[in-house]
Amino acid sequence: MNKIPSEYLVLRSQEDFGFSAVDENEVTQTVDENTLETKIIRETVSTSNEMLNGINDKLDRIFELYNQGKLGLDVERQQLQKETSEKLLELEKMIIPLLVNLMKNPDKEYIYWPNRKDKIQEQIDKILILTRGTSE
Repeated sequence: MNKIPSEYLVLRSQEDFGFSAVDENEVTQTVDENTLETKIIRETVSTSNEMLNGINDKLDRIFELYNQGKLGLDVERQQLQKETSEKLLELEKMIIPLLVNLMKNPDKEYIYWPNRKDKIQEQIDKILILTRGTSE
């Protein structure tokens, strides 16, 4: 079906797209290299090319870092997992010794704990600094 329907071959003014066919000699123009407009266009194109090259260089570097695994959500997730694991281990080291000491001598009914308020507050402060970055 290479045939164009006849209704499309008739020139219709409502479908004028704003172009017409011309000969080569009608198109040829001379450009004055010394006009202000030509100079501005040349400088703008030159500046735009330099900026695009700079952007391309930055994008290349970002892709390089991403492909090396130094950038991206996976890297951030891995870093957060590592930091969380380290903090949980520190927290464990603060709590487990207390619980182990409380388990000592299970045959005795009472625990003698003088100055416990100060000792407990000291541990609370350490835990809050670890989990929140502050003891307040």
